[in-house]
Amino acid sequence: IEFAAETIDRLAVATSFQSSGLVILHLLRDIRPDLPILFMDTGFHFPETLDFKERIRDLWDLKPVELRGDHGSAERQAEIYGPRLYEKDPDRCCFINKVRPLQNALEEYDGWISGLRRDQSPLRTETPVIEAQLLPSGNEILKIHPLARWSRDQVNDYITTHAIPTHPLLERGYASIGCRPCTRAVTPGEP
Repeated sequence: IEFAAETIDRLAVATSFQSSGLVILHLLRDIRPDLPILFMDTGFHFPETLDFKERIRDLWDLKPVELRGDHGSAERQAEIYGPRLYEKDPDRCCFINKVRPLQNALEEYDGWISGLRRDQSPLRTETPVIEAQLLPSGNEILKIHPLARWSRDQVNDYITTHAIPTHPLLERGYASIGCRPCTRAVTPGEP
């Protein structure tokens, strides 16, 4: 995080205000508190997510930049793509609400910080700490995963040690919190 903060002038951090992102935001408070914080406002977040984002924003005096799909709202998305796109074509729904808005926003930066960790899923086991990312425009930027080598236990230990609040849905059995229609609590032993 220090390397990125000291060497990349036009740097941003993207977070959904889950535990890994909170660790990164907490570490950045003393290094570069002015960094833009990109938040994908999909229109489908749990109310608890939006309330928690506001709570952390106020607690740490953050200035999140809310990114939205070109359609602007869940209602408009339903008008354009039909109702319940998240059920009919979840990849497209994620693309228009998360991927494209983030890619568009990243055109203004030379690098960005993400909270991805190798232990989060089988697809992330090879996540590098730093990688080049080619944007659709052809611009190449750096993507930094400072917690790539961290485990869930290390993140939780950091949160506990520094008395960082956690997303309220974590306490209700959610292992990860995404959009309301596509996320549910998990039962014991379930991945």
